[in-house]
Amino acid sequence: MFPEKSLLSPHSSDMKPILISVLVMMFTLRGARAQTVTQPEDRISVIEGAPVQVKCNYSYSGSPDLFWYVQYPKQGLQLLLKHTSGESIKGFTANLNKSEKSFHLKKPSAQEEDSAMYYCALS
Repeated sequence: MFPEKSLLSPHSSDMKPILISVLVMMFTLRGARAQTVTQPEDRISVIEGAPVQVKCNYSYSGSPDLFWYVQYPKQGLQLLLKHTSGESIKGFTANLNKSEKSFHLKKPSAQEEDSAMYYCALS
């Protein structure tokens, strides 16, 4: 359904790799203009303690509502961030950049418990 790509960062054997999986979610409003969300990577591997960024780009002509959802292993989908909150949740932040049409999820220090599926959504 979605193209598969991966981005793997090299890591040393004494450091734990953290796997961040991403999937694009898009909510379409009835009668809305064309809108898309893209995430270039579907898997990201980083060293524990290293910074991580999960990219999300969008195409939308109006004022978008963007969200990040997370799904930890054996758990349901949870709202992580929305662009209007400006909060940091579990060390993650995401800033809406309207000129670049991006909403990248960032964390300065990835931890083992961050291993999960991350979903960028637009409505």
